[in-house]
Amino acid sequence: MKSAKTCLHLAVSKIPLKWVFQQDNDPKHTSKRAKSRFQTNGIQVMEWPAQSLDLNPIENLNVVQLSWAATPVDRCQKLVDSMCHRCEAVIRNCGYATRY
Repeated sequence: MKSAKTCLHLAVSKIPLKWVFQQDNDPKHTSKRAKSRFQTNGIQVMEWPAQSLDLNPIENLNVVQLSWAATPVDRCQKLVDSMCHRCEAVIRNCGYATRY
Protein backbone atom coordinates (compact mmCIF):
# COMPACT_ATOMS: atom_id res chain seq x y z
CA MET A 1 0.00 0.00 0.00
CA LYS A 2 1.37 3.40 -0.95
CA SER A 3 1.66 6.09 1.67
CA ALA A 4 -0.46 9.23 1.41
CA LYS A 5 2.73 11.22 0.82
CA THR A 6 3.70 9.01 -2.14
CA CYS A 7 0.19 9.20 -3.61
CA LEU A 8 0.10 12.98 -3.24
CA HIS A 9 3.45 13.40 -5.00
CA LEU A 10 2.28 11.05 -7.76
CA ALA A 11 -0.91 13.12 -8.19
CA VAL A 12 1.09 16.34 -8.46
CA SER A 13 3.37 14.84 -11.11
CA LYS A 14 0.46 13.38 -13.13
CA ILE A 15 -1.80 16.45 -12.81
CA PRO A 16 0.49 19.44 -13.35
CA LEU A 17 -2.37 21.95 -13.59
CA LYS A 18 -3.43 24.12 -10.67
CA TRP A 19 -5.63 22.09 -8.37
CA VAL A 20 -7.05 22.10 -4.83
CA PHE A 21 -6.87 19.09 -2.54
CA GLN A 22 -10.20 17.88 -1.12
CA GLN A 23 -10.45 15.74 1.98
CA ASP A 24 -13.29 14.75 4.29
CA ASN A 25 -12.13 16.44 7.52
CA ASP A 26 -11.46 13.12 9.20
CA PRO A 27 -9.31 13.81 12.30
CA LYS A 28 -6.27 12.14 10.71
CA HIS A 29 -6.53 14.59 7.80
CA THR A 30 -6.90 17.65 10.01
CA SER A 31 -4.17 16.85 12.52
CA LYS A 32 -1.40 19.38 13.12
CA ARG A 33 1.00 17.06 11.27
CA ALA A 34 -1.24 16.78 8.21
CA LYS A 35 -1.91 20.54 8.13
CA SER A 36 1.80 21.19 8.41
CA ARG A 37 2.55 18.83 5.51
CA PHE A 38 0.00 20.57 3.29
CA GLN A 39 1.41 23.98 4.19
CA THR A 40 5.06 22.90 3.79
CA ASN A 41 4.32 21.48 0.34
CA GLY A 42 2.26 24.50 -0.76
CA ILE A 43 -0.90 22.43 -1.19
CA GLN A 44 -4.14 24.37 -1.13
CA VAL A 45 -6.86 22.46 0.76
CA MET A 46 -10.51 23.06 -0.05
CA GLU A 47 -12.71 24.16 2.83
CA TRP A 48 -15.17 21.32 3.19
CA PRO A 49 -18.00 20.58 5.61
CA ALA A 50 -17.30 17.53 7.78
CA GLN A 51 -19.30 14.38 6.98
CA SER A 52 -20.99 15.93 3.95
CA LEU A 53 -22.03 12.99 1.81
CA ASP A 54 -24.19 15.28 -0.31
CA LEU A 55 -21.09 17.03 -1.60
CA ASN A 56 -18.81 14.02 -1.89
CA PRO A 57 -19.42 12.36 -5.26
CA ILE A 58 -17.22 9.37 -4.39
CA GLU A 59 -19.69 8.37 -1.68
CA ASN A 60 -22.34 8.04 -4.39
CA LEU A 61 -20.62 5.27 -6.32
CA ASN A 62 -22.49 2.87 -3.99
CA VAL A 63 -20.36 -0.07 -5.02
CA VAL A 64 -17.14 -1.54 -3.78
CA GLN A 65 -14.50 -0.73 -6.37
CA LEU A 66 -11.55 -3.08 -6.64
CA SER A 67 -9.72 -0.38 -8.53
CA TRP A 68 -10.42 3.05 -9.95
CA ALA A 69 -9.56 1.63 -13.36
CA ALA A 70 -12.71 -0.53 -13.09
CA THR A 71 -14.94 2.53 -12.67
CA PRO A 72 -16.62 3.45 -15.98
CA VAL A 73 -15.55 6.88 -17.21
CA ASP A 74 -19.15 7.87 -17.98
CA ARG A 75 -20.15 7.10 -14.36
CA CYS A 76 -17.39 9.40 -13.07
CA GLN A 77 -18.39 12.10 -15.56
CA LYS A 78 -22.02 11.96 -14.39
CA LEU A 79 -20.86 12.44 -10.80
CA VAL A 80 -18.69 15.41 -11.78
CA ASP A 81 -21.51 16.91 -13.84
CA SER A 82 -23.89 16.61 -10.87
CA MET A 83 -21.75 18.81 -8.59
CA CYS A 84 -23.41 22.10 -9.60
CA HIS A 85 -26.85 20.68 -8.77
CA ARG A 86 -25.53 19.12 -5.53
CA CYS A 87 -24.10 22.45 -4.36
CA GLU A 88 -27.30 24.30 -5.22
CA ALA A 89 -29.38 21.70 -3.32
CA VAL A 90 -27.18 21.97 -0.22
CA ILE A 91 -27.42 25.79 -0.31
CA ARG A 92 -31.21 25.63 -0.69
CA ASN A 93 -31.36 23.20 2.24
CA CYS A 94 -29.07 25.36 4.45
CA GLY A 95 -26.53 22.56 4.65
CA TYR A 96 -28.96 19.82 5.64
CA ALA A 97 -29.29 16.51 3.80
CA THR A 98 -30.60 16.52 0.24
CA ARG A 99 -31.87 13.84 -2.13
CA TYR A 100 -28.27 13.25 -3.18
